[in-house]
Amino acid sequence: MESTQGLPLEVRLSAYLDGQLPEAEMDEIDGILAKDDEARTVFEKLKRGSEFGARAFDRLLQEPVPLELVRGIRQAGQADDDDTPAGIAAIPAAAGAPRRRVTGYWPRTVAASLALFAAGGALGYLVGERHDASAPLNLAAARTWLDDIVDYHRIYSRQTRHLVEVPASEGAHIAEWLSQSTGVAFTLPDLSGQKLTFEGARLLVAGGKPTAQLIYRDAEGEIFAICFLQSDMAGGETGLTETMRNDLGLVSWQKGNAAYVVVGPSADPDLQRLAETVFSTI
Repeated sequence: MESTQGLPLEVRLSAYLDGQLPEAEMDEIDGILAKDDEARTVFEKLKRGSEFGARAFDRLLQEPVPLELVRGIRQAGQADDDDTPAGIAAIPAAAGAPRRRVTGYWPRTVAASLALFAAGGALGYLVGERHDASAPLNLAAARTWLDDIVDYHRIYSRQTRHLVEVPASEGAHIAEWLSQSTGVAFTLPDLSGQKLTFEGARLLVAGGKPTAQLIYRDAEGEIFAICFLQSDMAGGETGLTETMRNDLGLVSWQKGNAAYVVVGPSADPDLQRLAETVFSTI
């Protein structure tokens, strides 16, 4: 993996989003995202753009490919053969082999990425135009506030010095601050019986709303979080719903005027029991 040191922030965040950075630089970007509001804004735009582009291209692949485009791609491929290092055969894209990057070619890679991004935006627009104008385009409709929570948890759970915004020692302030900010009255759950230590709290934005994040740590150093926001389903109540997002487990529910979720390692067998405790005490 090649370093992006010295390149524009957008390029570095794009490489971070794709997991194409050395571990040390991933940690550096984590720190930037934890402290820099502007960087987080750019990251969110890149992430949503990536999701939009992926869905647009999925739809585009269902369209017939014009013969002129096929010929153009072939001609471009033949022209690029002159730049291929000796002894390395061209691999068809359909072969499904992993992409490899050649050290020292960052300027070319960045230029190509920007060109593809522009082309993807134009093609996505054209695909959308082919549909009936009366039918809504639901490329991003599936994203919920829980997706934002998962993204935040992946960033903040890797922090050490900046794990929380307000430390646990200011518990009274946390309760007042987050209640006023989210519009949700709550009691800080005591999870010492579950062998979890309260570390502190943060104020996030999930689903476009101010969202509280209470952070706990277990004896092994694993991070758990309780997040909640004011819900549009005021007065409704649902049971606990458990889902998994790769290495993260989520247990969510609706109660009163708020929606809640407990986030922790998906391998933890007591996550459901932990959520039940939070449900009855928060």
